[in-house]
Formats: sequence, C-alpha cells, structure tokens
Amino acid sequence: MKRVLPIVAMLFILHLWSLAGGQNSGGSLTFSVVDERKVIARNIDRDLLLRVVKDSSIRQQNFGWDVQVIQKPFDSKSLSNLLYHSREWHGPYPSQVDAWHVTEKYFQNERELEVRGYPYRLKIVLVNPVVEGTGSDTRFVSGRVKISWRRKP
Repeated sequence: MKRVLPIVAMLFILHLWSLAGGQNSGGSLTFSVVDERKVIARNIDRDLLLRVVKDSSIRQQNFGWDVQVIQKPFDSKSLSNLLYHSREWHGPYPSQVDAWHVTEKYFQNERELEVRGYPYRLKIVLVNPVVEGTGSDTRFVSGRVKISWRRKP
C-alpha cells in the first residue's frame, strides 16, 4: 500500500500538469456573421490577443469582419496584425471575412493562417454564409464564423 499511494499521487500530479499545459495550447470563438458587437476579443496566451473587428461599409452594417492577432498589451497606436505575412500588405487578405469575398469566391470559406513571429496557427471557418447584394452593397444575412487557434508542435 505504501508503494501504491505515491504512484497514484504522481499520476494525479502528471494529469493535472498536462491539463494545465493544454489550456494555453488552443481555443476557439464562434459568432454570428450578423453579430452586433463592434469588437470581440479573446486571449490566446499571455502575449497574444485575438481581436475580431466589425467591418461596416457606408451602406451596410453587416459587411464583414477583420480578424486580428496582436501583441499584448493592446495599444491602438501600435496595432500590428500578426496574421499578415508582411507589415506592408495592401489589399484583401485571408484574415478578412467580408460578404463580397463570399460572392466573388475570393477566399475559401475555410483558411489557415500563421501568426507571424509566434508558434500559433489560426483557422477561420465561415459556416453556411448567406449574402445579399453586389459590390459595396453586399452584406451578410446569416451564417457563422468559427475561429480556432492552436500552438504548433
């Protein structure tokens, strides 16, 4: 019995340690494409913040979303989206989820992006998107966005 108790205690400690280590290895966020929040934020780990910012056009409230991974502490003056492979990027990027992208089939509804400078991979899945309109009048009517992240091995 004296030998069994330390083994059981050691196994229990190892189990708790593996659970604690797994908490920061990944996570997910799911929301409606017509969610009314302006910004949705989640911690990825102690250094990174996931920010999803509503992208509205002059005519459309549900135009789309901009998915960002930024360094903490958050400072709007030094905002740099670590999902961009380059700091000088211009034009549409796979971290943007806009209604016109769906209409034009500009990006696939499922995409994976590396977090520049960090060992994370982010996956964006657009689930059952329904859009109406054309050009700058394009808007989401329904659907969901699922964003998940995981630490690379």
